[in-house]
Amino acid sequence: MIMSKNSMTSRVLGVFAVALGLIVAVVPHYVFPVCQYSGMLVQTMAGTYIPMRCYWTATAEVGLGAVIVVTGLLLFVSRHIETRMALGFVLGALGAVAALVPTYLIGVCANPMHPCRIATQPALVLLGMVTVIFAIIAIATARGAPRE
Repeated sequence: MIMSKNSMTSRVLGVFAVALGLIVAVVPHYVFPVCQYSGMLVQTMAGTYIPMRCYWTATAEVGLGAVIVVTGLLLFVSRHIETRMALGFVLGALGAVAALVPTYLIGVCANPMHPCRIATQPALVLLGMVTVIFAIIAIATARGAPRE
């Protein structure tokens, strides 16, 4: 069985999307950990400790990373041009949300010296933008493919 150039491109993009999804899920917990992993918590008036906003961003990114992985797997196995294009649009939307979560949707700590502001936020924005770029490539290669 000989694979077309477009099918091979789709598979390569699927593998990269899976890798990006795994990285998005891992970065805020292990590579550039958020404040909670440095022992920083917010103390309430009642004396209890709760996680900061960056913790919730990290948790949301795990979910987004998992959906990016699933989208990448579907892109890897898809055969139809329309399916590849649709998955490209889904991947682009997920990348945009992955970049928006640490900036506008949930955010990170207000203190510019916290680890989440120094490393986690820029890394997640960059990963989201790279995911969008891969999505654009997936859409462009699907559009230029001959009908199967």
